[in-house]
Amino acid sequence: MKGEKQMITIFNRKQLIITYDITIQSKIRDVLAANNVDYTINPIMGLYGSPQAEYKIYVHKKDYEQACYLIKDVFR
Repeated sequence: MKGEKQMITIFNRKQLIITYDITIQSKIRDVLAANNVDYTINPIMGLYGSPQAEYKIYVHKKDYEQACYLIKDVFR
């Protein structure tokens, strides 16, 4: 239905990106939020005492193409 937000689940999500850089993760979140694209982040803390975390960012499948377009400038 138009205007309704749908919850992002494992059944309707698509992985947008995996990053180890918290700055990139933050910029992507800012861009998606500014453009009203719902997202979810699955952070995985470093194993065996490693301080580096892995951030998996997911969006709704219907928003995937738009999200890809929106984040392209984050890497320039």
